[in-house]
Amino acid sequence: MLIRYATTKDIPSWQLLAKDVADIFRAPHMPEDPEFLAYIESKIQKNEALVAIDLVTQNCMGVIGFSKENNRISWFGVFKQNIGKGIGSKLLKSTLDILDRTKEITVETFRDNYGPGAAARHVYKKFGFIDQDNTLYDNLGNEICKMVLKPYMEQTFSYVEETFHNNKSFYPMKMIREIHHYDLNLDTPTDISEIQIKYEIRKAARSVLLNPKGEVFLLHVTKDNYYKLPGGGIEEDEDILDALRREVQEEVGCPIEITIPIGAIVEYRRYFQQLQFSYAFLCMQIGPITRTNFTPQEIEDGFIGNWYTFDDAINLLSQYRGTSYIGKFISKRDSDILLEAQEEIKKLSKEGEKNDPFSYT
Repeated sequence: MLIRYATTKDIPSWQLLAKDVADIFRAPHMPEDPEFLAYIESKIQKNEALVAIDLVTQNCMGVIGFSKENNRISWFGVFKQNIGKGIGSKLLKSTLDILDRTKEITVETFRDNYGPGAAARHVYKKFGFIDQDNTLYDNLGNEICKMVLKPYMEQTFSYVEETFHNNKSFYPMKMIREIHHYDLNLDTPTDISEIQIKYEIRKAARSVLLNPKGEVFLLHVTKDNYYKLPGGGIEEDEDILDALRREVQEEVGCPIEITIPIGAIVEYRRYFQQLQFSYAFLCMQIGPITRTNFTPQEIEDGFIGNWYTFDDAINLLSQYRGTSYIGKFISKRDSDILLEAQEEIKKLSKEGEKNDPFSYT
């Protein structure tokens, strides 16, 4: 099973799902309701909907819609034939990883005395939601209940004193690793710890981009002779997924489909007094390569892009022996990202077996 962001191609499946669960929602006209169709399009446009896909059949198994602004779940459905298979739990868990867990997360769902809604309530309770208001009604007059998941504080990254944030972007995902000077055999004063340095934070989105042949796209920085994954810095107040699409369009020249998050890497770039957060995603090429739009600095650095097999890409990234300070960090970072992506693809391949779309890797 693959959990990914919903796209416009998923609209017919979402409508079919709405038809399948319309009786549970007590909303018989929901599938063709113009307001509901507008809601679907809005959620897809805002990257506020996830879909569960059967990797063997490529069929939709369930959908969840949410609001990052209001920190709430706004629509949640699983095809009846898939209830009890853990699909709802995986969709909800993925959504909770996106929403802000340091604040209350809310949902309006069925009351406890409504039998057809028991499965949904069971999933919410499993993740810690509790009833808050049992006196509500939806716009069709059905009795509903507001449930709340209380906030908690979880330290996602290592603690660094007196950091300076230069943008608001954040994407909760597992940590792959932290890269320090001693990981790269760089000489540094032994009497200064990382925690004493005032690091400026920089955040970036990285893409492990696959083409239909299963090849990985790398950029060769010919000036210093190292390789890197496409991606780059997130601009002030820019959505991280929008930044990823923009960077790939500029550096590769093609549109992409963002499939799954891979993980995050933090680099302690001491010489720059910079803390680099990189959020990595597995992506698919979904359109032809047109033209790139490199910055003047990238042109000066001699950026050249090409496709490589996974093994060749890993070798090119991991075998850097040059003297470039930034090259050392980037090569280590991106080789670790690529290795992690390879493991994620293997997991998906095992689930999907013969018909898995990633099996070509």
